[in-house]
Amino acid sequence: MRTVFCGLTTVDLIQHVDQVPGPNQKIVSRSAILDVGGPAANAARTAGVLGAVPTLVSPIGTGVFAQLAKAWLAESEVTVVDLAAEGDPAISSVTIDAEGNRAVVSSNNSGRSYTYPQADVLDGASALLIDGHLPDVQLALARTAKNLEIPVVLDGGSYKPGIEALLPHVTHAIISSDFTLPGVADDVLVETLAWKGIPFVARTHGGGSIEAIVDNKAFSLPVSEVAGDQIADTLGAGDVLHGAFTAALGAGQSAMASMSAASQLATLSVQASGALGWAEKLPSTTTGTDA
Repeated sequence: MRTVFCGLTTVDLIQHVDQVPGPNQKIVSRSAILDVGGPAANAARTAGVLGAVPTLVSPIGTGVFAQLAKAWLAESEVTVVDLAAEGDPAISSVTIDAEGNRAVVSSNNSGRSYTYPQADVLDGASALLIDGHLPDVQLALARTAKNLEIPVVLDGGSYKPGIEALLPHVTHAIISSDFTLPGVADDVLVETLAWKGIPFVARTHGGGSIEAIVDNKAFSLPVSEVAGDQIADTLGAGDVLHGAFTAALGAGQSAMASMSAASQLATLSVQASGALGWAEKLPSTTTGTDA
């Protein structure tokens, strides 16, 4: 099964620290790594580990950091459709404190030019994920996917301008507790998205239960509790959730079964360092079908 992910790719400098530095403070990190990141890219990497044959549609480029990003993506069996003719992906600075909490500063490709993918990028696809970072490209892809009856998954980690235009073409919206929609009260956000015609809406709350509305029926999905001393870091946990959900959905699982499996993998991910540290804990036979 082939899955398509469209959105942001970054190169992340990740530093583990005892505490995030304050103004004019210099500290020494406990470790530092350089890795590819970004919501769409990490979701695609997750799907690749799970055997979902992912294609990533993203402006990456031809520079030194772009070549590194493409090499890291290839390690997870991700095929890249590069929308940038030159340059490098966005650079993100990530600090992770002793409790596993992350702080991120990123340019998010602000002001960068990019092209559109070929019309056949969705050929044979079983699911499409969009993250709101390339709204014009994603609008075209989402509209086409929905017409082809390909599920369209929205990674709603946070509000991004232009996301309102995407909503009519989304079939599965997964939003975080940080997601907002202008003019909509937080306590009715899930209901509002369902009212707008999205058949499956789920909202995550970190380690709390996931609230969902499926075909106008409300559900609460418990999340396995992780003790504080077991949390390595929360970096990429949401991306893992979205990638695993898209892989399972594309493999033919129901939305709720896909969410349950994805939640379990996200819980595993916070207990390992890095966006893909959890992969070392999986049985070698795990695929997107049984994720």
